[in-house]
Amino acid sequence: MIFFAAMRHQMALMRASWQFLVLLGVLQPVVYLLIVLSSNPTAATVTAVMLMSFWGSTVWSGAGILRREKMEGTLAPTMLGVRDPRLVLLGKTTGASLLILVVISATVSLFLLLSGHAVVIAMPFWFAVGLALVAVTGTAAGFLLSCLFLLSRYGPQLSALAVAPVTLLSGLLIPVSVLPGWIQPLSWVINLRWVQEFLGGAARGAPDFTALGLGAVLTVVYFVLGAVAFERVAVLARKEGTLDLS
Repeated sequence: MIFFAAMRHQMALMRASWQFLVLLGVLQPVVYLLIVLSSNPTAATVTAVMLMSFWGSTVWSGAGILRREKMEGTLAPTMLGVRDPRLVLLGKTTGASLLILVVISATVSLFLLLSGHAVVIAMPFWFAVGLALVAVTGTAAGFLLSCLFLLSRYGPQLSALAVAPVTLLSGLLIPVSVLPGWIQPLSWVINLRWVQEFLGGAARGAPDFTALGLGAVLTVVYFVLGAVAFERVAVLARKEGTLDLS
């Protein structure tokens, strides 16, 4: 009940801040799509647009949840209340991921329909599985980044810095194979790369289940790292009493 209450609360907050939701979930993917439509769009390029938009939205929405709690003075009650704060944070990051994914998917689908560019998904079931992994991935990334950014004095700056490198290294803008050889191994630990490969394969009718497995494993790793970072946040809040001063 705590988890779902936190999820609904986060969705309500994002709907109330509709300008932010429109910017990230509507205008951002439309701009990307206009660029993609300069050539013949394929299912792979469309999914890349969705993932680029989703990653940017995750950084600015899910990753900033705890920092916004701190700015609004609700962080201490959240961390020190009788409810498990981990469930509250997970619920909020899940709500943010689900809402923004729905908005981006609806925007992309409507834009392609109105522009007359049909994109065929050969295996819709496995494509839907990939989208479900995207939502879980966004929750894990938001959970991890929200804790890490709160521990730093430069959370907003780190948020801005996190968007472009991950987008580049995950192969969403350009193929990983054209990157310098020394930097390519960094893409192995970015699960958006593997999610994109699986979604593109499902759209073509040849899903890569190895990529699906790697994406799922990395998502679990993100959750574990997020739990470690959360423990540090909890220590600052409960023991040292310095979290609001950082």
